[in-house]
Amino acid sequence: MLDTPDAVRAALRANDEQPHGRPRTVTAEELVDAAEQFDDPELMAVALLELTEAYEYDAERRKLPVVFARIARLRKEHPDAFEGWGDHATDWRYKWVAAALLAVPEVPLDAVRRWHGELREHYLARGHDLQPYYARQYQLAAHTGTGVQDAFELWATRWRSRYSDCHACELRHQAQYFAARGDDERALSIWAPVFSGEHSCAEEPHTSRALALLPLLRTGRTDEARSAHLAGYRWARGRSAAAESVGLHVEFCALTGNEPRGLEILAENRDLFARHGDPLARLHFLTGVQLLLARLVADGHADLPVAGPPGATWTAAGLLAELDREGTELSARFDARNGTPAVGDARRARLARTPLTAEPLPLGLRAAGPAPAAAEPAPAAPAAPEEPADLAELVALARESSITSHPGALQQWNRIAALLDAPGYRHPEDAEQSGLGPLARVRAELALERAFDERLPEDESAARYTEAADLFEQAGLTARALGCRARLAGPTGDRPGDLDTILELRARIEELAASDAPFGGRELVAVLQLQANTQLRAVFEAASAAGPDGPGPDPEALAAAEATLALLDAEAARHGFPHRRANARLLGARARFLVGRHQEDGAAFAEADRLITEAEQLIEQAGAPWRLAQVHGQRAELAMYRDDLAAAHEQFQRAAGLAARYGDRSGGAARVHDGLGRTCLGLGLLAEAVKAFTESAARYDRLGEADDAASARIMLGQALCGADRPEDGVAVLEAVLLEPAFAELDVRERAQARLVLARGLRRIGEPRAAAEEYLLLADQVADFEDRHIHTMVAAEAAATLAVADQWPAADLARERALDSHRTAPFPGGVFDMLLRQARHIADRSGPERPDAGERALARLDEAAEVARTAAAEGQDFDDYGCPDGTLHDTRARTLSSLGRDEEALAEMELAVTAFAALGADAFGGRAESIRVAAVLEADRLDRTPAALARLDTAIAMFRAAEAPEAAEPLTELRDRLARR
Repeated sequence: MLDTPDAVRAALRANDEQPHGRPRTVTAEELVDAAEQFDDPELMAVALLELTEAYEYDAERRKLPVVFARIARLRKEHPDAFEGWGDHATDWRYKWVAAALLAVPEVPLDAVRRWHGELREHYLARGHDLQPYYARQYQLAAHTGTGVQDAFELWATRWRSRYSDCHACELRHQAQYFAARGDDERALSIWAPVFSGEHSCAEEPHTSRALALLPLLRTGRTDEARSAHLAGYRWARGRSAAAESVGLHVEFCALTGNEPRGLEILAENRDLFARHGDPLARLHFLTGVQLLLARLVADGHADLPVAGPPGATWTAAGLLAELDREGTELSARFDARNGTPAVGDARRARLARTPLTAEPLPLGLRAAGPAPAAAEPAPAAPAAPEEPADLAELVALARESSITSHPGALQQWNRIAALLDAPGYRHPEDAEQSGLGPLARVRAELALERAFDERLPEDESAARYTEAADLFEQAGLTARALGCRARLAGPTGDRPGDLDTILELRARIEELAASDAPFGGRELVAVLQLQANTQLRAVFEAASAAGPDGPGPDPEALAAAEATLALLDAEAARHGFPHRRANARLLGARARFLVGRHQEDGAAFAEADRLITEAEQLIEQAGAPWRLAQVHGQRAELAMYRDDLAAAHEQFQRAAGLAARYGDRSGGAARVHDGLGRTCLGLGLLAEAVKAFTESAARYDRLGEADDAASARIMLGQALCGADRPEDGVAVLEAVLLEPAFAELDVRERAQARLVLARGLRRIGEPRAAAEEYLLLADQVADFEDRHIHTMVAAEAAATLAVADQWPAADLARERALDSHRTAPFPGGVFDMLLRQARHIADRSGPERPDAGERALARLDEAAEVARTAAAEGQDFDDYGCPDGTLHDTRARTLSSLGRDEEALAEMELAVTAFAALGADAFGGRAESIRVAAVLEADRLDRTPAALARLDTAIAMFRAAEAPEAAEPLTELRDRLARR
């Protein structure tokens, strides 16, 4: 009930803790109505000021000037109601009104200028500097396009003052000035301290990330642009006041070949279509969306359903027309108001932008939008000869590419298909003489090549094989037809393969080969490889089902498969197919690798290495260097199993380089990048791991391998968090958890993803969201046999819940962690949790709240018991560094917060001693404990000489040990104390 002033004040305080958005704004309006029933000017002032803040951050700028007029009248009538915070807040809002008037085209330009004059006069009368006035003058000039340079110099050359916008926001406007003039490098250098976190605010660096997307792309900083999108959009999503930023992120997707991602963003922010309170921000949003829709329509997706204004069903073309109409009309209203074409020109220039990347920029995300991506350009294949104009020569080239599995083969056959399907095509009369062959044969070869496309669903691939077989029969090429039917029986993603059918068809092909039927030898070799693949898959799956501790591959089945490989090698040699002989070696190497995992003498690994080397020689003999990527990939896998990460890294890099050089988009190339990423993680090469996992996820997506793509994104999120980019990592992992494929992954992989996400959320200051993930994770791992995982999860949840001030849940999680720890010890994690809880309680304690201090000390007693037990029972505590030193340091800080400074100093002395026992490994902790001890002596116990003596001794010791990083903070403190 809001029936007393105190009740309204309490409601205002509660509303102030809510995030900005429609619910907070509605409540703020209701609280103004509630405050009006009391004759309390101070209460009314607070309610009105809170309402203007709600309007400012909820894109309701149309309403803001009216409310401010009430504030101005109230302050004139009751100046005492605005003393302190109210005065400052009111003067600050003069700037908000200036921005609000500029954002509404119905407000005459003269009225905007008059308000600027009022702001100037008011600031002068109040004794404020005029730098904020000149900032508003510049923004007016930038909006109208008149006198921009002079206005910028008048503002940017003045010193900042108390009522200036925050430093981060001012840097944003300065960077925009240079970006608008084409000086992206200058703009990005100005933005640097914002992106580094040196200057920030509630809106920054998030808003600047959106504005910097295109400058980053134009200067070739694609990794930074990707990062700005991941972290920036996560902040902007669903915020009504971030409409301009959302539009910029949509535009970024349109210009980087990520149209499905753009449609997903559009669907997530559909409510923005219904928001009209900030017309200028709305225009920016609509322009970004219009650019996306124009790209879709141009790419042939005019009828695609898209999210648009509520109350109607929209297609891309329909919404494009509607937004073009509204955007044209809205920009014209601004230009009419301003008397210049600046707003319309800026909109038209933006709509004229073209893609900034030749191919879709991998974002590390799966776009769940309903649109297929625009047809991506086929990669260049440098090794392929110049394409001839003659059809017969073009087909001959494509046939050779098919034989050697050139990555550009499908591209060549698709060009042939375009010629065959052209209106009026007539097959050459000399087709037989030129080697082209009958039309049925050419179309069969085309269907077969398309069947090989890994992106096809299994049923479509099977239909292509059947089509090819029928056409080969029409062309009188029985061996080739049988080869296609054998491939129909071969193994696929979910099917092991029908070995009996393959053997039956092989027998028929052998008869044809023996009678020198056309392509008999070639198809026999191909079917032998298919048979070997089928046999080896059965061997591998049986060994995998038995687990790593099982007996290994079945000797009989393995011998049968290797006999097939020997026959494959012999037939390939007889018929002159060195690349097939290389395939036999690589398959044999994989079999030997499997055997080696169950042997200790290493002989099988040596044999696998020999076979890979022979395969490399045969590929070079065949003149097919693109096939070497598979060689290097297998070498890398072998090195990884031997724990030679450096060798694996080198081989994966070589394989990835070849895949890029020859435009290889196969599943093998995707797995190479995946392996490269995992190797880089193991070597601590986190930036390289991020690139590798981003690429592998994009490749898996193109192939339709949803599970593998989700796994790659989980690893990408982990690499990003490890590379000190937790915001990016969180954005990726949050998206992965929503993918349909995520639910199909192994439960341990899903648990790992949620654990990394929870830790990332905690790092970026979102403890409540992190706590939710930990609680979900606890349920997920409930059935795990590794009980120490339960202890770890409960401990991390307890620490995070404490930071989120969810104390009942934090205490319950702490009890669970301690209970689990007794049977499944995890001393480092539990010890850390107890210290974190103690620190958090102590931060909120003081002499007036001794109960909180005692709770903190009780947590420290529990931590001490964990440490003692770990030492007595030999539990692994190595990862924690110096438990005793950390414990004494934390206890000292807690005692100091309770006003028990003598005890705190004695405890800190113990911390110093504990850290000293570890020597140079603990210099950082030791120096910090010495620093705090000196502060206690000088500031709390009035013993400055003792503090100086302590610091002098420590500084000399660290300098003698050549540890300047430990001595530096102590030197700074000593200098400060000495100046007293």
